Amino acid sequence: MGASGRATIPGMSRIAAGVFGFLCASALAQSPVASDDKAFERDLYKTRFEHEVAFRGAAIEVAWAAEKVCDTTIEIEPFVLLSVHSLRRSLSDSHMAIFRQVTGMDEKWRVVWLDEGAPEEMKLGQAVVAVNDRPLSGGNTKIEMSAWFAGRSIVTRDDRGLWDVMLAARKDATEGKPMVVTLEDGRKLTVDTQTGCAGSVTASSFDADPDIFWRQGNTRAKIPANAMLEARSRDEFRWLAAFGTYFQASQRAIQRVKQADNMSNGFVVGKVLMMAVPGAGMLLSAAEAQAEKALTVDSIVGDADLFANEVVAAMGGDPGAGLRLSERMLALQMKVDAVMMDDFRRSNTAEHVRRLKALRAVQAERDRAEALAQEEAQKAPLKPR
Repeated sequence: MGASGRATIPGMSRIAAGVFGFLCASALAQSPVASDDKAFERDLYKTRFEHEVAFRGAAIEVAWAAEKVCDTTIEIEPFVLLSVHSLRRSLSDSHMAIFRQVTGMDEKWRVVWLDEGAPEEMKLGQAVVAVNDRPLSGGNTKIEMSAWFAGRSIVTRDDRGLWDVMLAARKDATEGKPMVVTLEDGRKLTVDTQTGCAGSVTASSFDADPDIFWRQGNTRAKIPANAMLEARSRDEFRWLAAFGTYFQASQRAIQRVKQADNMSNGFVVGKVLMMAVPGAGMLLSAAEAQAEKALTVDSIVGDADLFANEVVAAMGGDPGAGLRLSERMLALQMKVDAVMMDDFRRSNTAEHVRRLKALRAVQAERDRAEALAQEEAQKAPLKPR
């Protein structure tokens, strides 16, 4: 049951403040000795947890915002659940104890992020035991011997049990059934959902393969943990989520964005922005008036770069966020699969960002002119009959 549009949370929202308070409460519960002895580890785990929460929330916001450019959609919940089962890499007992202390996480699936449309009764830190009466299970450990030949860890953990339950609940909501969350104390809360792109984009702050990007068809995409942990702003988290969301869109939706003057390798500046933002026809008109309408792309990841730029712009953010992130990762010589741009992709993205900002400037000027015309019309004296 879709709720009204609400894909952005400006500034220091109640969510960000709540996560900060949640972490502070966890920190106050520990002994001073433990804090002093393990200060580095405590800060590391706290920072990684904050990054994962920010990314998972951004992934939901992006799925909502990009709904009109995805052929396959589904109802999506306005909250994020995490537990120690979310860790894709095993920690030693001592390090797991520190992680639990600074984050407040345990084996229970706890609320770590809430959109403003979530029920008032739902609070950060609450444990959820079931969704639509389907119990939430723990994580799974998987041994994949073939990963050794690819230089990856053969032992990984997965939170597939959670995703199976959430996907079933999303499908229920898409069919018109309410999404009902059962809290640990037995209370049941009915949650309003919002239509978004089907599939899920994930990332884990403790990933056994932090440099690897992978996707399972159009159902799941994993962003490299190294990229997520380097992100510094809301727009950079959203850009990463939008990059992964591109692979969730059907080929028909992708082709609809790419086609321009019969150029199969062309990406028309402003097309995604036009489809994602209602009433953005002015932007499209300005885009089509350009002498060079399409940017040439040489790969599917090149398309994903530009798609992500436009989704971030459609959400009111800086379309250059992904370029800044990629340039930092390059300067740090980080290992990041797929998301890291090569010279051609960076050049293409820079030009794309320039054009998007030019389109915004044109639109802003038109908006100002229209507002001035309306103001002048209101000031004009009425003619006597």
